[in-house]
Amino acid sequence: MAVQSKVDMRLRPLDRRVGKTAYRVDLPSYHADCDANYLRLCKLLPELASREHWRYRMPHGAMELSVLERSRYTTEVSLSARADAGERRWMAPPQITVRLYHDARMAEVVAIDGRGPVGDNGVNCAYPNPRMERADERQQANRFLGEWLGHCLENGRTEFELVLDGRRI
Repeated sequence: MAVQSKVDMRLRPLDRRVGKTAYRVDLPSYHADCDANYLRLCKLLPELASREHWRYRMPHGAMELSVLERSRYTTEVSLSARADAGERRWMAPPQITVRLYHDARMAEVVAIDGRGPVGDNGVNCAYPNPRMERADERQQANRFLGEWLGHCLENGRTEFELVLDGRRI
């Protein structure tokens, strides 16, 4: 009888193991990440209401931010990084699409490399799945964005065109 119960335990699916708890969203932490990302983006996107494009020079490349869509309460922005020509990169940084909610003062990652929405099935993600996403994919993406924006704020220098009497300088 004891041998039978050990065999039965091994044949159970992993998600039905005794003691495994379902993933729960840490909403206060998630909102804190989104709030902080909004503030970081506000620093990096001066004159957001009138400009369309920003470029920051980084130690080994550049980060570009472009407005994709504007509405009354939201703005969707694309962030992409480019390595210098002489730099060898083993992995290219992803292109991230972020939606800024101006009324709530929050910024949330909505797509990575054009695939979105991030965390398509929310907290009900069965693992493994075709995109190999974990249940906390949204939280991870927003934390990554925060680290990337923080790095840009610490190390980036703005690039701009100076036009004087119709001549670019």
